[in-house]
Amino acid sequence: MSSGTPGPIDTVPTPNPHAVMLKVQEVLVQSGTHEYTRADDSSEAPLAAELLGIDGIDLVLIAPRFVTLRKNPGSEWRELIPAAKQAMRDFLSSGQMAVLEKENATGQTSASEVEQQIIRLLDEEIRPAVAMDGGDINFVSFENGIVHIQMTGACGTCPSATETLKLGVERLLMEEIPEVRSVEQI
Repeated sequence: MSSGTPGPIDTVPTPNPHAVMLKVQEVLVQSGTHEYTRADDSSEAPLAAELLGIDGIDLVLIAPRFVTLRKNPGSEWRELIPAAKQAMRDFLSSGQMAVLEKENATGQTSASEVEQQIIRLLDEEIRPAVAMDGGDINFVSFENGIVHIQMTGACGTCPSATETLKLGVERLLMEEIPEVRSVEQI
């Protein structure tokens, strides 16, 4: 991230009435998504710590060019969005990194051929669509024909998440990969 005057911050509604996406022109993280709640230690995510400091914001998902915020049901967006945008402007002007990323050694290299197909479909077909709604979907495991995934951001508590999971994710994976019998969210 570069310091200076940040570009515009666009507010984008999501299918989840308790979540909103704030799009920016700056790159917040190089890749992936990083989700934080009030219960998490957000010391390695300075932007999340700032946003979670706003009373009423319970979850922050940081992606390369957007942040998804989830509010508690008793709070109003008309009060939270201006405060969140100001916090983001101040943060972006500081030149700090949104997330102090660590080297991540995942066991994906030891994934089976079927798991690699699942991950490829999730990354290429599903994650971009889910990101448009302010969320993300992560592969957790594949056991006995069942794909276990985790939905985060706006999708984590969205009323239509089950529909997205069953009619979108499960249908695509079952059509493309015969070994997949179902998809379950953890």
